Amino acid sequence: MENLQERKLQIKNRDEFLKYLDSLSKINESAILTIKKDKVESLVASPDNTLILYSEFASESDFEDTLNIPDLKKLSRVIDTIPSNDIEFKVNSNNLEYKGNGIKFKYHLFEEGFLSKPNLNLDKINSFEFDIKFSIDKNILNQIFKGSTFASETNKIYFYTENGQLMAELTDRARHNTDNFTLTLQQANFELKPTPINFDNIRLLTNISNSFAVKINTQFGVVVFDNSLNNIKLKYIISSLTQ
Repeated sequence: MENLQERKLQIKNRDEFLKYLDSLSKINESAILTIKKDKVESLVASPDNTLILYSEFASESDFEDTLNIPDLKKLSRVIDTIPSNDIEFKVNSNNLEYKGNGIKFKYHLFEEGFLSKPNLNLDKINSFEFDIKFSIDKNILNQIFKGSTFASETNKIYFYTENGQLMAELTDRARHNTDNFTLTLQQANFELKPTPINFDNIRLLTNISNSFAVKINTQFGVVVFDNSLNNIKLKYIISSLTQ
């Protein structure tokens, strides 16, 4: 980290910042937060690297640097003790310091270089032509999760079209005699061959608004789930599986 004095990071909405940290902690227990003048950015990956989350949180700071957060849930727990929705952190060389509302704490950071970011070229992903686009709302997701208790032998979900309808199927087409659960999502004006992704990755999505905007690049097998609410932007990038 840079050797600067009295560096301040201002969070204008504690509750939304806790949601932001929660979305990161579902993917990985630690993270590198990139502090910019008007936002916090992060890029985290699941242990098998089949799911990567790029996220933004609108904030204000008088410096730009990176913070290596060792334990996201621990940081969330101490921030949750602050009664105010407006938070100002003093960023020291190896810790985040808070004083206010009768509370004082220091949260220690990892040294620079201890953590590493996922190897992902986000600009390249953003430049992709996504030929399939649709949305999934929270009610549909809840139905899929309920169906997963029946189709418990599989960890794959297939998105595909059939007779002009977009379908989601929980099954494993590489195995015989596997229970399956299929849900009709919506009418489709496109054709999509069965595209399987790891259902465990769907469980890791944080739904901060009513729906996800889903985009699929069928050439490279990349599936993107976008979700945003006020100060938070989440972009989940998932690699599709083989059949």
